[in-house]
Parts: sequence; structure tokens; C-alpha cells
Amino acid sequence: MEEFNLVGFALYVFASAFTPGPNNILSMSAAGRYGIARAWRVLVGVFAGFIIVMLLCALFSVALASFVPKIMPFMEWAGAAYILWLAWRTWRSSGASEGGDVDCGFWAGFVLEFVNVKIMLYGVTALTSFVMPAFDSTAVVAAFAVLLAVIGSVANWTWALFGVLFQRALSSHGRLFNGVMALLLVYCAVGILF
Repeated sequence: MEEFNLVGFALYVFASAFTPGPNNILSMSAAGRYGIARAWRVLVGVFAGFIIVMLLCALFSVALASFVPKIMPFMEWAGAAYILWLAWRTWRSSGASEGGDVDCGFWAGFVLEFVNVKIMLYGVTALTSFVMPAFDSTAVVAAFAVLLAVIGSVANWTWALFGVLFQRALSSHGRLFNGVMALLLVYCAVGILF
């Protein structure tokens, strides 16, 4: 067993969780357009999906190491397609808080996690590179998976609060904001594929 590299783990997790990605962009966009009172459902959905995906990463890390190359192309294309669909929906929306443009519900956030290759790679990389070499207990690996989901959720809520803080600017410049968010989502999708 290796010694646990806490500094390396913390730097990797922080950089991965707080950089722009589908979860963070969706969180900021939803909270900026609708406020936390309405966006909390999507944030809870993201968190619930995040926990399940992280636990799956923990339980199947060893198996995934050999299986990932076989399913990765499908997951990359499916994830990129879903993220591009989110970009299209974001671009198409009016920018005003008029209700039906963007799905701010639990299931929108939850489903995103199962096609979000970024968090899958985040989980598998953190667990296989930092946690599993230092700990051989399945319970410890599962606890780290939950910790990864909690840190990811903190990042999502941080981005959501950023969206709320700039809500006034977002409401006056909604089309511009939606265009920038759509471009960031396209960037995420392209980053997955290339």
C-alpha cells in the first residue's frame, strides 16, 4: 500500500470539481435565471445522480479499468450529444425567467450525471489514482466516492450562487448570457470528444 497523497488528491479534486463543466454551467444558468427557490430541484437532482455515479465508480473501479475502453466511445458520444442538446436549449431560450424554457427539475439534473463523462472520469481518476493505491477497504473507497459527490455538489452550489449574485445583470442581458453558456456547453462537448 502506498501512502495517501492528500495534497495531490485535494488539488486534483478542487480543479476538476470547480472548473466549468455541464453540472456547473447548468447550476449557474438555472439559478441565475430562476433563483435558488426554483433551481434547487435541479441541484438536488445533480447531487443525487452524482452520488450514484460516484458509488458506481467506487464499486466498479477495478472492473472499469479494463471495461472503460469498450464503452468509452459510446459514453463520450452520448454525453456530448446530451450536452449539445442542453446548449441548444440554452441558446434557444429567451433569457427571461418565463418558466418553460429550461427544465429546472430534479430529473434534468439527475439524468445529466449518467451521460456526464467529466464526472465519470473525475471519479474513476480520483479513486484509482489516489484512493485505491492507499486503501484496500471497499467501505473507505465508497466513503471517498461520497466525499467526491459532496465536493462536486459544493462546486455546483457555488456556481449557482454566482448565478444568483449576477441575476440582475443576467435578466437584462439574458440572450448574451445564454449565448455564452451555450458556447461553454459546446466547449464541454467538444472537450469530451477530442
